[in-house]
Amino acid sequence: MNKYLAVLTYDGTDFKGSQKQANFRTIQGSFEDALMSIHKEFIPTEFASRTDSGVHATNQVASFKSTKELSPDLWISSLNYYMPKDAKILKCIKLDQDLDVRRDALEREYVYKINFERNISPLENRYYEHVDYHIETKNLSKAYQLFVGIHDFLSFAGRLAPSDINTKREIKHISHIKNEKSIEFRVIGKSFLYQQVRRMIGSFLLYMKGKITINQLSDMINNPKKGSINLLPSSKGLYLSNIKYDGVKI
Repeated sequence: MNKYLAVLTYDGTDFKGSQKQANFRTIQGSFEDALMSIHKEFIPTEFASRTDSGVHATNQVASFKSTKELSPDLWISSLNYYMPKDAKILKCIKLDQDLDVRRDALEREYVYKINFERNISPLENRYYEHVDYHIETKNLSKAYQLFVGIHDFLSFAGRLAPSDINTKREIKHISHIKNEKSIEFRVIGKSFLYQQVRRMIGSFLLYMKGKITINQLSDMINNPKKGSINLLPSSKGLYLSNIKYDGVKI
């Protein structure tokens, strides 16, 4: 039995997230359907990260086991033959180690894209959050400094996050790139709470609009309380962009 790592990219618009759910179209369900078409039997998979409905991915990671020994290119072409048009396999690597794609991930990187043109192009509307006001990024680095490191991020957890979950997480890096019509945030951490990245972006938007102060942001981190951030940007602007492992290049 061989173990393989697959790297997937997908447009999450028409999927009910990555995790398989009965009676819903999901990334994991589509991937396992493709594996079943090849193997003529059910092949379970494990995904490195769970993405919500509407969230996209440029580098999602999943693993599966198979008695088949195909070349990477043949795995890719065979799987993509059965995968839907809005989800594809980029790489397929035979693992020499017993890697757990979820637990052994060292970093997960998310990108969030916001368009602030007055009238967003319909070609971009599926892939950007749209705000109809100017984005002012002055002093935004002060906000980033509050988040970097290990903190209790309960204030930024989604309302449906389990009440007994450990809400301490480590943020390793936050940055942004801005041009005339859009801004792209990049957030790197080992793992994230349910809706954490989107609520963090929501807090940055509130800060840039002058709706909350740097002291209020600091208080949300130092005195965490669920529901502190009510602004939840849409899922269409969020991308799972990279996952890093020790000894395995994605």
